[in-house]
Amino acid sequence: MAKEEAGESAAQKRFRKDVDDLADIGVAIRRQLDSIQVSIPLRLAEVAKAAWSREELERPPSETFEQGLIRTLAGDLALIGLIVGEAEPAGDEVVIQLDVRFISHAIFAADRREDRSTK
Repeated sequence: MAKEEAGESAAQKRFRKDVDDLADIGVAIRRQLDSIQVSIPLRLAEVAKAAWSREELERPPSETFEQGLIRTLAGDLALIGLIVGEAEPAGDEVVIQLDVRFISHAIFAADRREDRSTK
């Protein structure tokens, strides 16, 4: 179970436990899936390749949870760029085999952006 934070309410402790349970479901699902063939628009494939080509060696001395999450998701974009860089474009898109973790993280990022835009 994830470490409890000082001063959490009973509801926050239940939510933390719920997230651990969700993680257990994720582990069970992940065992059933490996990678999925997906197509990415060529323009976005180029963006991902550019992210892979950047030098991002400096890690901030401290960061909030959200800043760490954003850094992790940006790293996922770069790793997708590595995969895209090994594929041949097919017209205006690139077809690749993508690990389900990258797929779920990309969808999570899309959902976060949609949530922010509706506020």
